[in-house]
Amino acid sequence: MDKGKKAWWVVVAGLMAAAQTLLGFGNLVEDDGGPLYGQLVLLAITTAGAVLITVGIVARSRNQTRGSTLIGVGVLPSGLGIVFFWFPPVFLYGVLAIVVVVLAFRDSSRDRAPGQDSVVVAP
Repeated sequence: MDKGKKAWWVVVAGLMAAAQTLLGFGNLVEDDGGPLYGQLVLLAITTAGAVLITVGIVARSRNQTRGSTLIGVGVLPSGLGIVFFWFPPVFLYGVLAIVVVVLAFRDSSRDRAPGQDSVVVAP
């Protein structure tokens, strides 16, 4: 990875952090006939995932492995909670979430030489 550049999936993960919280809140506001506690649980999961993604993006500048792992862990539960909706754009969001999770975990498990785990960002 070049200095100062982010992989495309990291940018997408940042957008997902905002989108998944919005989708969780929208599920809470829209009365779909389900129990309120289920809607609150989904909102809590999506918000916690957004926090993990944000922390992972920030941490990735110091420790790429840890940051990528946090991004994958943040996207995984919210993406799986949203992927099975019938509405096509939301379904596509879930498919994209699965792609981001795979790329994040692949990046976090990549072998690096000692001292190569951190990414130096150019001033």
